[in-house]
Amino acid sequence: MFRMGLFTLLFCLHGNYLFKATGEEVFHLKLQTQVKSENEGFYSILHRKEKWSPNQTAIIVCDVWDYHHCFNAVKRLGQFAPRLNEVIAEARRRGCVVIHAPSDCMDAYKKHPARLRAAQTPKAEVLPHEITQWCSQIPAEEMAVYPIDQSDGGEDDDPVEHANWAKQLEELGRNPKMPWKRQLETIEIDAEWDYISDQGDEVWSILEARGIRNVILTGVHVNMCVLGRPFGLRQLARNGKNVVLMRDMTDSMYNPKQWPYVSHHEGTRRIISHIERHVCPTLTSDQIIGGVPFTWAKPEQPDENTQSNKQDHDSYPNDARKHWVKIRLNKKPFEPRGKPQREGEVTWFSRVLKVPDGKKLQLALPSESGSDAWLDGVSFNRCLSGGGLDIFAMESIEEVSNDYHLIAIKTRHPEMMTAPFLYLGQEEMELLGGWEYRIAGQDVESLRQIPLPAKFGGSPDVVFESVLPKHIPRTVTKPFEFTSGIEGPACDSKGNVYAVNLGRQGTIGMVSPEGVASVLVDLPEGSVGNGIRFDSMGNMYVADYTRHQILKVNTETGDTTVHAHEPRMNQPNDLAVAADGLTLYASDPNWQKGDGQIWKIDPDGTCTAVAKGMGTTNGIEVSPNGKILYVNETKQRKIWKFKIGTDGQLESKTLFKEFVDHGMDGMRCDIDGNLYVTRYGKGTVVKLSPQGNILTEFNVLGMRPSNLCFGGPDRSTLYVTEVEYQRLVSIRVARPGRE
Repeated sequence: MFRMGLFTLLFCLHGNYLFKATGEEVFHLKLQTQVKSENEGFYSILHRKEKWSPNQTAIIVCDVWDYHHCFNAVKRLGQFAPRLNEVIAEARRRGCVVIHAPSDCMDAYKKHPARLRAAQTPKAEVLPHEITQWCSQIPAEEMAVYPIDQSDGGEDDDPVEHANWAKQLEELGRNPKMPWKRQLETIEIDAEWDYISDQGDEVWSILEARGIRNVILTGVHVNMCVLGRPFGLRQLARNGKNVVLMRDMTDSMYNPKQWPYVSHHEGTRRIISHIERHVCPTLTSDQIIGGVPFTWAKPEQPDENTQSNKQDHDSYPNDARKHWVKIRLNKKPFEPRGKPQREGEVTWFSRVLKVPDGKKLQLALPSESGSDAWLDGVSFNRCLSGGGLDIFAMESIEEVSNDYHLIAIKTRHPEMMTAPFLYLGQEEMELLGGWEYRIAGQDVESLRQIPLPAKFGGSPDVVFESVLPKHIPRTVTKPFEFTSGIEGPACDSKGNVYAVNLGRQGTIGMVSPEGVASVLVDLPEGSVGNGIRFDSMGNMYVADYTRHQILKVNTETGDTTVHAHEPRMNQPNDLAVAADGLTLYASDPNWQKGDGQIWKIDPDGTCTAVAKGMGTTNGIEVSPNGKILYVNETKQRKIWKFKIGTDGQLESKTLFKEFVDHGMDGMRCDIDGNLYVTRYGKGTVVKLSPQGNILTEFNVLGMRPSNLCFGGPDRSTLYVTEVEYQRLVSIRVARPGRE
């Protein structure tokens, strides 16, 4: 055992254990994604070509079980499983890591070499937050309308056939509700090469040990396990892996008797579209093994009048009496839509909650609403009234496990309904945002709960999670939505984040707080932006490094004008705003010569050189009190500080901080004067005190962070532009930014 463990350790560290590839054969892939089109209400399908190195790629086989409680699911899996095995064999032959993840089946593989190999992989030095847990939502999904109702579990069997299948499972000694014990034998497991694991931390550690950047998810079921498992699409996407779904090697759990009442395969197509819009790209199996994509033995045509690129919420019916309707509760009274409530009818609101372990759960609702509430079908007990609120506590449950739960609220006065408050111990959270809303003729017991755990059946557009801990990086946009010139960034008062070069060079992209990216404006021909700043009047300024000028952009109209043009500039790079809120400072490096300068740009556009003979000036920032200007020199790895005189001139140049390795790029101050600096090449942001001491350092899910800004409702979210994966990353920090 000791020798096996040591050998496995060496393998994990060096990634050359029994290398199976006949020679590295790069994958030439065409990834499919969807973005909002200019035609309102529609999405455009885009394709992006990428080359993936097999030794940096893994394929995960999710929950391809030997048996399933849904007979139709078993039959559908039987159709594509042989081809999936071909895909895995070819990926393995080329040198890809193969991870088999049949959840809940690890007992069957206790002594299997692939299971031992996974269990003995050293834990990664850094494990993502909650990587061992199910993930029901990433921010980009919150504003989208989830395209199907899976709350019944998604079984689409004929009732008689289902009953016969359950009987067969019992005769085999299987639990008809959870009959799986191992992976389907059609999918071969290579004992000398593959891994077997259903644990998120193990899978992540395997990926890190093998230097895996790219991950392909296959298997079932796409709307539940493939999306939500600890090794699923959401977890890998939000934690920075370049993850894709193999869309023709998957299936869904969807019952056509549930909304939107389309065929099973159309329901699957809608989930795949949701993933392409809000989670990650997709590809098809023929890109690995050749031929054409897999199709079902009896392919179904898209339902009549179905347009697969139409926005999902357009399909929601107006009749709230028959269907759940998505609404958003906030601090103002909710105004119900649809038909007016009739006498005797009640209104139901539901939402999925994730709460931490060991917290006493209480709920506060407006007293005038006459409401009752349930958690996973268990009644809350009204225990206190006062101040216009009714306080509810669990009748039989004081502590709620760290998982997803369904909360249901019944009221007869929806017009008085505002977002309720949730109390977790001493912590108070207002449950703002998406809810499901329905008018029912009576107290319907089925509306209090769903027949399976909320993490499986709950809709991800109505999920509430507590605030993310500090310094946990999360992806905001999908990889490679921007070019390698991603820079900027800056936030407006509405929470939108702006960064340059979305989709192509010469653009300014706008990213909503939920991560939806769109092009705000195309800059004038020949112009390419870099740093972005807003002045105190809300005007946007962009450093146009190719044309030696500073542009002014109206974010409402997209109109772009030249604010300042100075031929003596090398290439204006980053910008800072002075204490008056109007004067700008611009760094101006000459990368070829390794030197640079600093310019002051007055509100009228007058440019004055205020520091010359410096190194490659790059990141630049003004202290909260407006008295100090910081600028870094990337090649020289130094940060300097100047005193800002009353006339805006710079005085008393002093070395603030010097690093012995890696470059620097953008910088920003928080309100306490701490300086946040991107470490280009190290993959971190470092927080420096006003005295230049390192307070903390955190990773940004990529090795090449280019710039950063503060934003969010409380200005305590740090947004970082990252060049390696050409995306925007967010991190919660302790204190608000100066800007």
